Amino acid sequence: MIGADRGVLALLRAHRPSPLHVVDPFKVPPREAVLKAEAVQRAGLPFLLLASTDYDRFDERMPAYVARVKAAVDIPVITHFPPRPGAGLPVATGADALLAPALLGSTDPYFVWQSLLETLHVQHGRGTAQEDLPEFLLEAALTFGDDPVSAAVMHTEPLGRTPAQLDRRIETIRAFGFPVVYLYSRFEQVTGRVCRYFRDRLSPGQLIFIGGNVRSREQLEGYLRAGADYVVFAGALERADWREELDRMCGAPGPRARNGAAALRQT
Repeated sequence: MIGADRGVLALLRAHRPSPLHVVDPFKVPPREAVLKAEAVQRAGLPFLLLASTDYDRFDERMPAYVARVKAAVDIPVITHFPPRPGAGLPVATGADALLAPALLGSTDPYFVWQSLLETLHVQHGRGTAQEDLPEFLLEAALTFGDDPVSAAVMHTEPLGRTPAQLDRRIETIRAFGFPVVYLYSRFEQVTGRVCRYFRDRLSPGQLIFIGGNVRSREQLEGYLRAGADYVVFAGALERADWREELDRMCGAPGPRARNGAAALRQT
């Protein structure tokens, strides 16, 4: 079911605020992904993201990849991948949920809303039953700073930071009731001021994800103080000493490490 407050969405609302680690399945080998997923769970993070802007042979790689990760941990697994014209959003069999982005800064309606309808059409054509689909989490995606990669592929334009520019997007997000808002900068950083501006104007049930170049605990905690519900980080653990870095980022193990999936299995 799309947009319903069930399963993962309910858990996301219940577990915030928290850091979230991203594993790129097209850069990280499955064995390393399992080790990182286990470490993330021990650290008390309630979910794991599998995400990438680039992917190839998705249907060949992802089912087994997701299965290995889920066999190792109890926390729900969420995927986040951009759509491709003609195929829609890639759907990973076995994932608990997927973030379905509406790129509000794109000049191409395909990446704003048409891709979601195409995804459902493609999955219906494949004979995928509704109950076999991951939970769809509708996401208003906003990019900040110059991003030639996203501009070339998805025709995105960076969002300005003036109150009038932010208010225009916030009005759309509130009107359509997006449950998730993702604030992202590929080469820069979203400011804490922008995060707070959104938090003060969105409803309490609308979750703010924020990411892009989060590489220190100070950044992470700053975003949480500014009202972010989930702070997404990836590059900080793409190094040989990732275990030590995870401890520096997230601190001692928390008490909620295994609660998420247990609650999900009861829904």
